[in-house]
Amino acid sequence: MKKKKKIIISSAVVVIAIAGVLSYVFWPDSGKQVNAAPLNTSAVTKGDILVGVSGSGSVSAINSESIRTKEAGEVDTVMVKKGDVVKKGDVLITFVAADMEDKLKTAEKSLANLKTELANKQENYKTLAMNNGSDEELESAKTAIDKANSDIAEQQESIADIHEDMVPPDPLTAPIDGTITAVNITDGEQAQNGSELFTMTDYVNLSVTVQVDELDIPQIKLDQASTITLDALEDKEFAGKVIDIAKEGTSSNGVSLFNVTVGLNDSEGVLVGMSAEVAITIEEKTDILTVPIEAVSEVGGKYFVNVPVSEGDTGAAAGSSDAAGGQAPSGDESGGQFPSGDAAGGPPSGDMAGSQAAGGEWQGGEGQSGGRGARGGGYGGGFTGGTAGGRTGTSTASGQKRVAVEVGIHNESSIEIVSGLNEGDEVIIPTVISTGSSSSQQTQMQGGMGGGFGGGMTGGFSGGGGMPSGGGGGGFSGGGGGR
Repeated sequence: MKKKKKIIISSAVVVIAIAGVLSYVFWPDSGKQVNAAPLNTSAVTKGDILVGVSGSGSVSAINSESIRTKEAGEVDTVMVKKGDVVKKGDVLITFVAADMEDKLKTAEKSLANLKTELANKQENYKTLAMNNGSDEELESAKTAIDKANSDIAEQQESIADIHEDMVPPDPLTAPIDGTITAVNITDGEQAQNGSELFTMTDYVNLSVTVQVDELDIPQIKLDQASTITLDALEDKEFAGKVIDIAKEGTSSNGVSLFNVTVGLNDSEGVLVGMSAEVAITIEEKTDILTVPIEAVSEVGGKYFVNVPVSEGDTGAAAGSSDAAGGQAPSGDESGGQFPSGDAAGGPPSGDMAGSQAAGGEWQGGEGQSGGRGARGGGYGGGFTGGTAGGRTGTSTASGQKRVAVEVGIHNESSIEIVSGLNEGDEVIIPTVISTGSSSSQQTQMQGGMGGGFGGGMTGGFSGGGGMPSGGGGGGFSGGGGGR
């Protein structure tokens, strides 16, 4: 009898020891109390959202020109100097006529002699005709007249060429408004055909070229409004618009980048070469409902926010025990004997088991512990019910509930609320909390991201294993909430 009693006592010790281990693993240490952070909220407000693409570059001139001669000629007067500001059409340089007076006089004298010879030959032909000259004589005289006429025509063309050469090349004029940046000729110098005589730049119409990622370039269009800021002029913003989009990109680290040029509407005080930041407006909405972007979470393609509720509302939102996880089912499934120890720890047969709610929406909340299973079940069924809590799609973390919303455009800080909230409503912003006995920190999602961590790890660690007789108990089958 004593031996049997000793065996029973030993078995009890083993059970107590195992229970102690499980308690240490599955129940939070009383010394590790979670300090609940106060709810961090933000009001739904009306405002503007600007969506854009940004980049950096340096200021450059849109128009620069090189002025070259169209024909050779001697320079008469250079009309400008480096640094002069000119308007389109202003004369930059003039040329002198070539000195061909002597050549012209010689050519004209030769023409007069040819005309005299022609008159003599014509007179000779008349004399032969009156004196009944032979046919051969008449034909020869006629040929001489034709030759004299041809010589006169050639000489007249030569004189015309001389007159043309005596006309100076046309003056060169400014092709654009701008500033003369280089002068490469002086008065009296001979300019060769095609020589670069001047360079000029338009310092009024300026631009900045930035590189845009291939994923963003389809959104860039000509004439899109832009904002330019300069490191050298921090207190001023410059408006602009897209004036050019490159047709070809350049590869950098496996990503293609495209040059996009933005022209400044006003360039007062801006100098070529200044460093600039450009923000190109892709989309902008004004006077819309907005919330901080971190307040919105996405679950299964749907969007939610958590909103604070009063104590009364919290209780109402929790729903019935069946829909919210509640108590674990009675009988074998709640910790009693499982047949052969196989099905230990499965989710309860009710509508909610702490993993997914109807319609694919996650349930948060704080469910009840399902009780500790008996030895024969290998502690199966422990913590069934888990974290399922609240009605479908609604988190029941303390003092808050989840609300489905329709969203619109967003940038890195704000997101548009199309429906689901009204101006002035409060939404909860995730905060950081810490445990009392350690220096580690965790994000308190406050019901965000599909239940977040408001009710524990839903459906987590369903494998278990290594438990006496039960083999593969259902540790945390419904999550770790409501311990």
